[in-house]
Amino acid sequence: GFFQKHYQKHFPAWLDRVAAGTKTVVEYPIVDSAAGVVYLANQGAIELHVWTSRKDALHRPDLLVFDLDPPEGRFDLARCAAQLVRTVLEQLGLPAFVKLTGGKGLHVVAPLDDDAGFEEVGELAVRIGALLCRRHPELLTMEFYKKDRRGRLFVDVMRNAIGATLVAPYSLRGRPGAPVSAPIAWSELDDPALCADGVRLRDLRARLDRRGDPWHALRARAGVVSAARRALAALPDAGNLAPG
Repeated sequence: GFFQKHYQKHFPAWLDRVAAGTKTVVEYPIVDSAAGVVYLANQGAIELHVWTSRKDALHRPDLLVFDLDPPEGRFDLARCAAQLVRTVLEQLGLPAFVKLTGGKGLHVVAPLDDDAGFEEVGELAVRIGALLCRRHPELLTMEFYKKDRRGRLFVDVMRNAIGATLVAPYSLRGRPGAPVSAPIAWSELDDPALCADGVRLRDLRARLDRRGDPWHALRARAGVVSAARRALAALPDAGNLAPG
């Protein structure tokens, strides 16, 4: 397998595009219709990854993302970490939503009002991650190298940089069994049968018919980065936050 970001010459004219980048400018395809999804599927695309911003505000993300990457076989740690992230986000006035990655962990995201740039959002993500690691040093880490994690869950905030991507909600993953990166309700974390790759393509339609979309209200209320930064600074255990 391979990944591809560039808009190709043979793509149809009706498939929109946007140019982004500084040193290297890339023309990205914009998929905003069912026809676009079908076209990319017909090109052999399995996984679809997206930016955290939109084409009309490329440099102002409207999602804050925490990628919770547990050690192999420790999805229980991902469940715990997701609730810990949710608690901090709520302390900062940020709505929190969760989804399965379709791999081995979870994504926790907070919708934003797109008033802040990538630098501010990225800094906020790092400071929140550092606070989480300070509060729970035996469970969480921001150490990039696996050898330094010592059995702890990696709180990955690198999805909040310009040009970085995350697997899109409801995207397939290129793994055995066709797992889906499926949004879930917070209450589902209590289900002992839940696992990161537990929602499969063959089950997805019935799941949506039964439960609906757990992210239907994702855009109902957006968080404000400046307000979250002030709330974070006011927490008694914030101090001088740095990754660890």
